Amino acid sequence: MRITQLLPLWFLLFTIGFGWFLLAPLVPALSSIFNISIGAVIFMISEYGLTMVILGILAGWLSARLTIRRVLITSAALSMIGLMGRAFAGNYSSFLLLQTVAAAAYPLSLAPIGAVAQAVYSERSHTIVGASVGILFLGMAMGSLLGPHMFLAWGLRGSLYVSGALSIIALAWMIMGSRNYPAKYSRSLRGVFQVGMLKNWYIGFTVASLSVMFSSIASTMLAHNGLPISDALTYGGEFGGLTFLGSALGAIILPTLFEYINKVRLGLVLTSLLSLASAALLSYYLAYTAQVLLLSILFFIFGFVGNAFWSMALASVTSYVKDPARAGLATSMYSVATNLGVTFIPSLLGSMFPTHQFISITIVSTMMLLALVASLFLKTD
Repeated sequence: MRITQLLPLWFLLFTIGFGWFLLAPLVPALSSIFNISIGAVIFMISEYGLTMVILGILAGWLSARLTIRRVLITSAALSMIGLMGRAFAGNYSSFLLLQTVAAAAYPLSLAPIGAVAQAVYSERSHTIVGASVGILFLGMAMGSLLGPHMFLAWGLRGSLYVSGALSIIALAWMIMGSRNYPAKYSRSLRGVFQVGMLKNWYIGFTVASLSVMFSSIASTMLAHNGLPISDALTYGGEFGGLTFLGSALGAIILPTLFEYINKVRLGLVLTSLLSLASAALLSYYLAYTAQVLLLSILFFIFGFVGNAFWSMALASVTSYVKDPARAGLATSMYSVATNLGVTFIPSLLGSMFPTHQFISITIVSTMMLLALVASLFLKTD
């Protein structure tokens, strides 16, 4: 299997991320159009993370028991049905149902990444996993950044048609381009879980949850620190887009670089150290100031180094297993741990920032410090 054969998978991941975060900047519009609360709209967006928590292990099991190709075609089909179907939804209930179908594609698309990395080029698993995750985040960034412009130009339905059309192309490409994806390998899943993976899980849990938390509270903290609400909402959305853009570039560039120079362990420690520094600075300036330029830089930097750290920790779990079937399940378990953090930490810790700034900054810094310590002991071969 050649690197170019990963293009259908990468395009699928891009379209899933694009369709997912196309809705993020349109929350007020969706609330008005469907006459529902802001919380109900945010729930629709968070369904992607919830499906990973609920279906992640099942997706990893299916990627082992079935072929990689079948799982990815199923993912592409669910994404197409959900993303195209929601463009025709006439009310909140039908939109929610189709959004749920689209969200179910997310765990199925990520589950085989470890298996694909092992099958394509096991010695370059960090590069393949980093590129795959980075392209997902690039789709999220493009959806977040282009969503408002498409909405203003074509309305909600026109914007949803775009994501639906991309999902149709992704399904067709996956069907035609995945014929040579590996199908025969050991189906035994015994011994997939190793205690050492808990260090990786903690890193995934921490970095992802803090990334989402910072993006979620950006507008609130800007307004709390004196920025007019209209400006706070605008800049808050841009901060989210910068985080995802930084995440995409970081996951694609840094793991590839450190693997190419054969310094993966150095890369893990360096990205964890920079993640700690940028998270501490971001939490401080977000808690006490509304310096838009400085915060923009810090959001991008944290996304860049933080998601590189996250993706390298994800690739590291494949070092515990040697065949593609087990690698797929191992990376699925990591993704479940990650999305558990996304489900709980942003709401719990984020709500503390406006009133307990010092405690919140201390918690963020401590979480990242522990992640730095964990990075020293990750398995890299």
